[in-house]
Amino acid sequence: MKIRMMTGLIGLVAMAGAAAAQDEGGTMIVLDGSGSMWGQIGGTAKIEIARDAIGRLTADWPQDRPLGVMAYGHRREGDCGDIETLLTPGPLDRSAVKAALDGVTPRGKTPVGASVRAAAEAVGQDGSVIVVTDGLENCGADLCALGDELEASDAGFTAHLIGFDVADAGGQLACLAEATGGQYIPAADADSLIGALQQVSTTEPEPEPTGPLFVDEFERAELGPDWTVDNPDPSGFILDDGTLITMTVEPGYMGDAPDQANIFRWTAAEFPDGDWDLSADFTARLGEVQSLGGRRAIVQVGRYADVDNTISAYVYRQGNSNDDLWLRLRAMSGGTETRAEVEIAGDVRGYDLAQILRDFEEKGARLTISKRGRDYVGRLSMNGWSMEEGGPEVIETDPIQILRTTGDPALFAGTLGSEQTVAEFDRIEITEVK
Repeated sequence: MKIRMMTGLIGLVAMAGAAAAQDEGGTMIVLDGSGSMWGQIGGTAKIEIARDAIGRLTADWPQDRPLGVMAYGHRREGDCGDIETLLTPGPLDRSAVKAALDGVTPRGKTPVGASVRAAAEAVGQDGSVIVVTDGLENCGADLCALGDELEASDAGFTAHLIGFDVADAGGQLACLAEATGGQYIPAADADSLIGALQQVSTTEPEPEPTGPLFVDEFERAELGPDWTVDNPDPSGFILDDGTLITMTVEPGYMGDAPDQANIFRWTAAEFPDGDWDLSADFTARLGEVQSLGGRRAIVQVGRYADVDNTISAYVYRQGNSNDDLWLRLRAMSGGTETRAEVEIAGDVRGYDLAQILRDFEEKGARLTISKRGRDYVGRLSMNGWSMEEGGPEVIETDPIQILRTTGDPALFAGTLGSEQTVAEFDRIEITEVK
């Protein structure tokens, strides 16, 4: 599922060095050392996966960005006070990080709240903590109340929580993260744990959008001269009550074949020279035919010149025996394909796929391509709902790097199978990001 990078630091530092680190707003990684971390994923203990994921990310941690390591539950069974600062926030020392991680032997309880409070004191003003936990709080702390308390302190503290192979059904982990302006991200395996660590440890804040440069809300009876429809089949689309309704007239997708019908290109809009977001809000048409009800349905937003020069973000129902749902980012540059993808729902992963399809129909979502330099990311933002209880409402692909893209903003909805897809686009916009 959006994803960036984190890591470790020097061993013992002098008190003066620690104070300086706090002034700079250090980061503390808190590793779960509770007994459940001996559980296995794919034949490997979770503690080993976590050590490796954190250790692999040290290569990208800025040398001058203070970082510390803390662990809980690794020394004594049944002791909610078993919280230890293994490395005080200071300059990066990869060997010290590795030694600290290797020394964590899972044994005890899961005092998430107390460890976050201790980490907040250690990192000081404008500091942050990244917690990797495979369990929920079991030492009595109210994480929502703790989040409100930390936010009210005006210390500028941020808590990010990664739920590693754990369901946050009550929303406590997410509540603590969101109250402090941080992120809660579930991670099911090694790859998603690495991605989550990357996402919450981005060194630079996201640039702020300056506002939409171009917006179309389809408040008219015809598309008009601002739009061009490639290979138009008028039986497959209509503007109705501020919505572009489009349905499958033949299998395929934007970027599949030169004669693909009903690719909607917004020829009146122009991309800025720098960074931008291209977003489209969509829902499904209520009724017998569902936007994502066909087992191979696809809904796309992209930049399209021709089949060899295009980039699109799309929700795609794969329709295999697992009936899974994906968010994908696909680029063709001079005929060379680059792709990033993340599975967002599937029968075998325990998601309520029928409810998810109803939410797409009734509440809708937003598809976005974000350009930052040469990196492009695909993003799916849900309108107040999530794929599973306590899960994120925004999902992103890993970034892919493209030297340049060309073409117009474009929309498409269809199928790669035999079942029909009907989608309703309510809005499309281009936002310049500085």
